Amino acid sequence: MLYWIWLTQIPFIGPIAARKLIEYFENAENVYKAKEKYLEKIPGLSIKQKKNVIEFRSLKEAERILENCEKQSIDILCWQDERYPMRAKEPKDAPVILYYKGHFKEIEHTIGIVGARRCSQQDKHRAVNIASECVEKGITVISGMAKGIDSYAHTACLNAGGYTIAIMGNGLDICYPSEHYQLMKEIEDKGLLLSEYPPGTLPTKYTFPRRNRLISSWSDKLFVIGAGKGSGALITADYSKKYARKVYW
Repeated sequence: MLYWIWLTQIPFIGPIAARKLIEYFENAENVYKAKEKYLEKIPGLSIKQKKNVIEFRSLKEAERILENCEKQSIDILCWQDERYPMRAKEPKDAPVILYYKGHFKEIEHTIGIVGARRCSQQDKHRAVNIASECVEKGITVISGMAKGIDSYAHTACLNAGGYTIAIMGNGLDICYPSEHYQLMKEIEDKGLLLSEYPPGTLPTKYTFPRRNRLISSWSDKLFVIGAGKGSGALITADYSKKYARKVYW
């Protein structure tokens, strides 16, 4: 896993560039060992990106991250793992690694449920009903563990004995919001916690939109409940449309 982590830490190498490198060299270790003459042949990468792959060969940061993952009982899902769902791999900006806690199970169908942090009782009941119906049909519920609609969807799914995935905008050693500590532990015990970010990464206004795209890519369909103008749920909806996933309001 060391080389996979290293690949994601190279400056100016985002998910799209990382995928191009993996597709050309087959795995992250081969990218690490690649000579400059072979990197020059890869189309779609800038001179700076190719240069950075050569210049940033230190594994110290990757070793630090891997050590922290081991201390925090955080596992890593890499691009070539068969558990990485094809639906989530379809978008060009899908990350080549994801950090996770919990357990994987075979997922046939998924529904994302996102919405307002401050919501009406009517919207809360709608989220709970949709999540409960998903469990009855064997559908996995995906959300972002935020206050309001997200937490109601996760909780309803767990209470009904279902499987839920929480995709977070911070490292998995951090509980955000802090009052969802118990919910986070229950999802870890009965479902799956996912993050694109290594341990120690704090939530910011930049990490949440990136998180939202993953909720969209992991969901076959998306329900948006009570979302106001400019909310993160609307960003998630925009990504779902971009990825040709159905959105229900």
